[in-house]
Amino acid sequence: MHHRQVGIDKCLRSWVISRLVELLAGHLRHTTDDTVSSDTGQDADNRPFRIADQCRRNQRSPFTRHDSQRGRGDTLFPLPRRAVSILGFVLVQLSLAMTTPASASDIAIPANLQAQAQVIRAERDGYWEKSLVVSFPERRRSLSTSDGIVEARAAVNHSAHPLLWIKVSKAFLNQDGRGGKVYLDHIHQKLADSLKFDKSEIARMATAADMDNLAVVTKEYGPLTVTVLATAGAKSNAIRTGVDESSYIEGQEADSKPHGTINIMVLTNARLTDGAMARAIVTVTEGKTAALEDLRVPSTYSPAVQATGTGTDSVIIVSGSTGPKATYAGGHSRLGELVGKATYEAVVESLGKQNGFFLPGTKRFAGKAAAIAKTPNTIRLGLLHMEAVPGDVAGNRRRIEEGIQDAVAHGADWVITPELAETGYYFAKRIGTDWIEPFPGTWVSTLAAIARDNRIALFVGFAERDPKTARLYNSVVVIDRQGTIQGTYRKQAVHGSAEAWSTPGAQNKRMSVDGIPVGVLICADAYKPGLAAQYREQGAAILLSPANWPPAGELGPKNYWETRSRETGLPFIAVNRTGKEPELDFSQGQSAVSVEGKRLFSFSAPQSRLFYVDWDGEQGFSEVRD
Repeated sequence: MHHRQVGIDKCLRSWVISRLVELLAGHLRHTTDDTVSSDTGQDADNRPFRIADQCRRNQRSPFTRHDSQRGRGDTLFPLPRRAVSILGFVLVQLSLAMTTPASASDIAIPANLQAQAQVIRAERDGYWEKSLVVSFPERRRSLSTSDGIVEARAAVNHSAHPLLWIKVSKAFLNQDGRGGKVYLDHIHQKLADSLKFDKSEIARMATAADMDNLAVVTKEYGPLTVTVLATAGAKSNAIRTGVDESSYIEGQEADSKPHGTINIMVLTNARLTDGAMARAIVTVTEGKTAALEDLRVPSTYSPAVQATGTGTDSVIIVSGSTGPKATYAGGHSRLGELVGKATYEAVVESLGKQNGFFLPGTKRFAGKAAAIAKTPNTIRLGLLHMEAVPGDVAGNRRRIEEGIQDAVAHGADWVITPELAETGYYFAKRIGTDWIEPFPGTWVSTLAAIARDNRIALFVGFAERDPKTARLYNSVVVIDRQGTIQGTYRKQAVHGSAEAWSTPGAQNKRMSVDGIPVGVLICADAYKPGLAAQYREQGAAILLSPANWPPAGELGPKNYWETRSRETGLPFIAVNRTGKEPELDFSQGQSAVSVEGKRLFSFSAPQSRLFYVDWDGEQGFSEVRD
């Protein structure tokens, strides 16, 4: 009964909050300049609590009248300004209170630093919150880019789900136009209360990077110890200082800074002067920038140049209490060397975990077998006829990477997977779609590093989220042998309930790999001649078709692949899958090479297997056998 009551209470709080939001937002739509808006000084688009997510728009409130012509709800009665303020206060307090009990996990810190570190995990409104809390037995003089000089009993790096940051930034916008800061102030106070410290004794920073991707690096020399704890995200907000333009002016815009942050906390046993702490921030910045340069992280705003950081990076330097005194922490000092090297390694590690950025060569596979010789000017295609387990994203990714490793050992130049190799076909009913990252996500970036380091081109079926529209697609990502992500092809002939989550693609454009124009189709896109014919008109030299197409009688592939090859005069390579899902049996599925209307080769296996064919770049194909 207790658990059920908790669920009912949480549901009731959610209902109350949503009703209050609708009531308040509806009132604000009709507020004139002499009421609430005269107090805020904000543009109409930035008025308090204007939360316009799709879920809430689709709900009907007993407080509103819905206009079907204009598609919006209007309040049935106006609210006095004081009532608006009270509702706003209640809404903030209710929403801030909606968090699940926290759990904590410890992080090992060298004993001579005399510090305790842990990650505290909680949940708010269905989204995760994770706080790195490093506490000290006494006050430590610290320098924070957020708070300045702090006599700190603790240093905190708070992370929250990116969608939670967006939600709270909108929800608390009436608090002097800084919604995210109101939320962070609440977290600050909550942590201070739990630690029994004053808020002024906590140095703080915040991020949307996942604390599970935290990197902890320790460097030691003689009596000196330095530990760096870093979280890093550089895909949405990387900048090159001195090149990129900005538009944010504090006090004139409300929470308009984009997400994406590199947060670095430095602990040392050395007793640092204020000058040494300030110089340590310079050293940290140099180490971070060197990491970004070696990782070849581009600026989000000027992709042709490399990033030097993100627009919201933060640093906390914590002085020690028992080690040698230090007045200088630049690169010529041993202390500065330790700070710089630990920072570099921590940023590299964290960006690899969070974004899939890896130093060149770190994703190179060691060969397992002697590659079968191939003739010059021949391209070896690896057809990964794979068993994808529905919903086992981590396992499928591992199987794909293992397949690529095997293909590298066999001298393959290109590897093609089946449709939705990352997810399995009926994945959505098992694990939903909320987990799908905006393209290109961490794993796609990891694949790009694998392609670069092993000089192999990849055509991989995966679930894509458009970073601008958030729409989902059944896609194939194309990555060339330099590790450049050429783009994605999005399936147009979306088929059946299993693909109801997917938006049909709108266009097909050939891509160039190894100087060869390639057309990509996905499974049922081969039903009709139109898409293949468009690729022929665009000058494609070959058609690749990842598929999830079991030989299910009238629903099977029949002779579509051969027909498309005959109509276009282009080789048609279908890479199908094997295995069973409860809904469909793919174990008899066939992958095939078709040329000029004839099937040259068919491949099938009851378990995952790679099949190889060599292609001369025109019409000539030969099967490669071990």
